Amino acid sequence: MKKNIDLSLRQNDYANKRILIISTKWNEEVIQPMLDDCKKSLTSMKANFSEIIVPGAFEIPFMVNNKAKSYDAVITLGAIIKGETPHFDIIAQSISDQIISLGVILNKPIVFGVLTTNSPDQALERSKTKGKELAFSALHLLDQLDG
Repeated sequence: MKKNIDLSLRQNDYANKRILIISTKWNEEVIQPMLDDCKKSLTSMKANFSEIIVPGAFEIPFMVNNKAKSYDAVITLGAIIKGETPHFDIIAQSISDQIISLGVILNKPIVFGVLTTNSPDQALERSKTKGKELAFSALHLLDQLDG
């Protein structure tokens, strides 16, 4: 069941905020719609953003740790699709744990946009609306930090 959340933002101009989007090359057909939607949403809110592409989801925490200090928030985009081996469980759990830890350690919003799905079709369906949700989540968290 798909749930939508309405995140009301306090402003419509985030030109003073720097946001980093870290996306993966792996599962690019799933990532691209999320990335396009995320960038469109950030642009509509006048946020400054940069992009970094890493090979796969496992590399996201490393890049967050190395680049986040120069940004107000980070949005991560990836897709881990369940297969026939335990690889899915190992990667999904390890990167979600690391991303949560990095947000606390770095004391800044790190938005978790790594889809974990049971099939490619499910991943493609979920990717259609996630970009805006993730962009607005980052901006909402920045609003809350500002006051």
